[in-house]
Amino acid sequence: MARRKFKNCKSDQVMASKLTSILCIGALLLSGCQTTADKPSTTQPAWLTDTPSSDFMIYGVGYADSVGDMQNAKLAAQESARLALAKQLNVTISAHTTVSQSATEKSMQYHVDELISSRVPNILLQGVKIEDEFWHNNTAYALASFNRTEAIMQTELSINAVDEEIMQISLSDKSKSQRLKKAITLRTLAVKRQKLNDYLQMLQSPKLPLSKDLVSQLSLSEQVLNTLSFSIVADSSEHDNIRDIMASSLTSNGIQITANDADFELTFRVNWQQIVKSGTHYSIAESFMVIKEQGMEKAHFNDKVKAASSYAQTAKHNAMQKLADKLSLQLAQFIVYGGI
Repeated sequence: MARRKFKNCKSDQVMASKLTSILCIGALLLSGCQTTADKPSTTQPAWLTDTPSSDFMIYGVGYADSVGDMQNAKLAAQESARLALAKQLNVTISAHTTVSQSATEKSMQYHVDELISSRVPNILLQGVKIEDEFWHNNTAYALASFNRTEAIMQTELSINAVDEEIMQISLSDKSKSQRLKKAITLRTLAVKRQKLNDYLQMLQSPKLPLSKDLVSQLSLSEQVLNTLSFSIVADSSEHDNIRDIMASSLTSNGIQITANDADFELTFRVNWQQIVKSGTHYSIAESFMVIKEQGMEKAHFNDKVKAASSYAQTAKHNAMQKLADKLSLQLAQFIVYGGI
């Protein structure tokens, strides 16, 4: 009886030992699987030596060496891949574009379009994705992709939306200031459309032409700007000379100056301060300008300039020239930024 109990006990110990061994082996296998899954693939991808090609997709491959920081190397490789992709489109990631001008250099429209172009956001190369990454010998590699067909469709839709906005604007207001505001809006849309069209061309797709109705509408906005006229009235005959200098400066900026029947009247006064110090003459001029339409005040602004010379008259003349240039620039910016 005791021998049977001993055999049963020994059998139980053997079973427990086998079970323990099985559990240990299972744990080791599980541990081994987890470790293998965490390790990065060491198989070199095909895109590393042969960049993929497609009718509707564009790809770019980039790389960056690691200098002790694997994460920074990966980010640098991704940026390198994006730049390689953009290079195929002959653009940069910021996609800076310039607006071609149809106006002459001496027209108001030219200066308006230039100022508007500087504030209309540039088109960005959006939708670039990182498809795959690879790490080998302390070097990070990345594959970037860009769906050109989808980008073309989205850009064309954006241009069509701008065209609809352009056609919804009417320039039939009696007030010249209201027509001017809407003309500026139209020129802003025209610049936006041009930048979208330039981006479309960068995507290797034909530009969308303007319809006859769009050409007619934009021509009306040009006419409003190019026929805009101002008269200049000084506060006293003593400032007739600065009025003449200002008129010359405004004219060179493409702004029409007339003596009669002007759309807007510019009235101004100037406070002068003459200082002589150590043989040098300083002329300080502070101006106050008011823009009127049919006798009604539309806006006002002021400025201050200083000039120096060995001669009092030269110092005053230089100050007047500075003042005229500043007022001309302020007026051009004022028109563009919708102050009127």
